[in-house]
Amino acid sequence: MRVEQRKWIKNHGWEILSNHNIGAKSQLVFVFGSTELVQDQTLFDDVRKTYPNAEIVVSSGSGEIMNGQVSQHTLNVTAIEFNHTTIKTLEINLDDVKDSFDVGAHISAHIEKDGLSNLMIFSNGNQINGSHLLTGLQFNLSEAVPITGGLAGAYDPFSSTYTGLNSIGTEGKVIGIGFYGDKLKIGHASKAGWTPFGPERFITKSTNNILFELNEEPILDFYKKYLDGLFDDMVEAIRIYPLGIKTDNGEERLLRAFLDYNKENGGALFAGDMPEGAKVRMMRSNVNSLIDAAGEAATASTQAFEIDDPDLAICVSCVGRQFILQDWIGEEVEGVTSVFGEKIPTSGFYSYGEISPQGPNKKVRFIIIP
Repeated sequence: MRVEQRKWIKNHGWEILSNHNIGAKSQLVFVFGSTELVQDQTLFDDVRKTYPNAEIVVSSGSGEIMNGQVSQHTLNVTAIEFNHTTIKTLEINLDDVKDSFDVGAHISAHIEKDGLSNLMIFSNGNQINGSHLLTGLQFNLSEAVPITGGLAGAYDPFSSTYTGLNSIGTEGKVIGIGFYGDKLKIGHASKAGWTPFGPERFITKSTNNILFELNEEPILDFYKKYLDGLFDDMVEAIRIYPLGIKTDNGEERLLRAFLDYNKENGGALFAGDMPEGAKVRMMRSNVNSLIDAAGEAATASTQAFEIDDPDLAICVSCVGRQFILQDWIGEEVEGVTSVFGEKIPTSGFYSYGEISPQGPNKKVRFIIIP
């Protein structure tokens, strides 16, 4: 496969980062950018003109990742020409289905199964229950098919997110990309870099991914009890100290990114399911832990493979990490490039949620690192 990249920067225009004259031979193009730029029809038309035959997948983020750097207010384009792999795509509008599970079930039911080796998902970020989406995706698929991807993000907390397939980004869309054939291998790894602290509590009142009470105590009161004096705004505290759900093995915790808070009903919206009866603890991290975790994810993604150098790395990180890293955010991406080397093209974005299996593949030519 061959990869070329370009970037649009305000007051500068298009910058070609690598050019292999793929053009009409490109089958797949990723376009990651700010909410404003992914909705720009003129910029999309530029991409379409350059890659007339490609499936163009668009997603907004809370920061754009490209080749070891994190930027904002840019549009990053990564075009791919496959030699032996075919792809098929589909798009689901949330208005056309019942719920998040139904979105996933529709994709897994209608995606071509014969020869499917991997499925990648890019979803609306603030109207979706990531847990239910994933359950629906797995409903009609073999467990042998890895599912990777992420939920779109935005710079401003709680604002709209945008995705699109062969069009500008719009609200309420979920895109699936199926990869077919045995030549392309997609590696994956996920390392959080967060540790639990404070008392363990039970979720005593919730609805899907909306959390109301822990141990029969309103969510903001719970945070105020332990973090009062550190934060004037407890909503901000939830963002900095998200919740981790205890898993069946008791060792790992599923980190739940906080998306929004409803003052009227006291519900905190999270990117994944918050089931009643589940045990949770607050999670904390620091700059060094997050940077180290990024490098560990890059290393883990290739440990079982026959080659060390992928052709492309797609990095999907979390908006919650941005709040911790602040000015050190570039160091996280450098943690990835330090493993693969600066010559390996990277692309991605900061998201409202990441999708990744919990185990390695065998051989990698294309890598996902949430």
